[in-house]
Amino acid sequence: KGRPILLSAHMDTVGPADNVRPQVHKDRITSDGTTILGADCKAGIAIIVEVIKTLEENKIPHPPIEAVFTISEEMALMGAKFLDYTKLRSKYGLIFDNEQPLENVITSSPAADKMDIKVYGAAAHSGVNPEKGISAIQVVSEAISAMKLGRIDAQTTANIGFISGGNAINIIPASVELSGEARSHDLARLKKQTRHMEDCVKKAVKRIRIRADGRIVTPRYEFLLERKFPNLLIEKTNPVLALIARSMREQGLKMKPSASGGGTDANILYGHGIKAPILSTGMRDVHTTREYLDLKDFFGCARLTLGILAKWTGEEGDSN
Repeated sequence: KGRPILLSAHMDTVGPADNVRPQVHKDRITSDGTTILGADCKAGIAIIVEVIKTLEENKIPHPPIEAVFTISEEMALMGAKFLDYTKLRSKYGLIFDNEQPLENVITSSPAADKMDIKVYGAAAHSGVNPEKGISAIQVVSEAISAMKLGRIDAQTTANIGFISGGNAINIIPASVELSGEARSHDLARLKKQTRHMEDCVKKAVKRIRIRADGRIVTPRYEFLLERKFPNLLIEKTNPVLALIARSMREQGLKMKPSASGGGTDANILYGHGIKAPILSTGMRDVHTTREYLDLKDFFGCARLTLGILAKWTGEEGDSN
């Protein structure tokens, strides 16, 4: 009885992931060093399944549970983006996708914008008549050199991560494509950063003009901006957060709200009105062949989740 609560983890992993051979040690599980382990996010799936099994087998009272296992989280959160939200009733939940220590609960992560930029110059033979050409690579290099990239401030980052252009060393390149992103916990700062990056391209384009064959030739650009995912912001008044804190105290832990620079399914769920803090599952060194599962935090997360669900049953009157 009571309000439903959502439990979610993603089913996909990064590579290399063929023939994973788990190695069980005293305090952890690793791969054999040739592949990832896949604790990101198999550990989350295992916790959800075992918690539900424990509740049912021991006839422990619990609220309605909506278990969501997404696909393609590692591919720009595509599974969560295309989830059929009409099938869900939960307004609160828990996401199991956090590699920090168990007491660190992620309550904040940034929104991200993706930029696809094309710059067009003018092709010419670099040895015969270079004065008739406009190098798109030169335009782009001037634009990037003017950009503020990396850590912009405590809440904002930016990066250019892909560049492609040119056909041959004796041809002045007529076009270049580049892609980048900006992230921020503050939407106003995110907008300011993306505008700054486009302004750098615009100014670099405007600086160049040549006369060729009796006409003025100038470069041009295209700037496509797309929101990759919304921000996540779990307020201190969130009822699930209060239950996490209470359940942690029972385990001798003090909850620490934590910010992340990455995006997870929690960002997409938040954009659909489902507020879900992100719990640590014990996974460590994810996305590497050094990945391992910390068994203490793994089992601790399962116990923590059981405690939260037992307490959620009595929280139906909360108006948050």
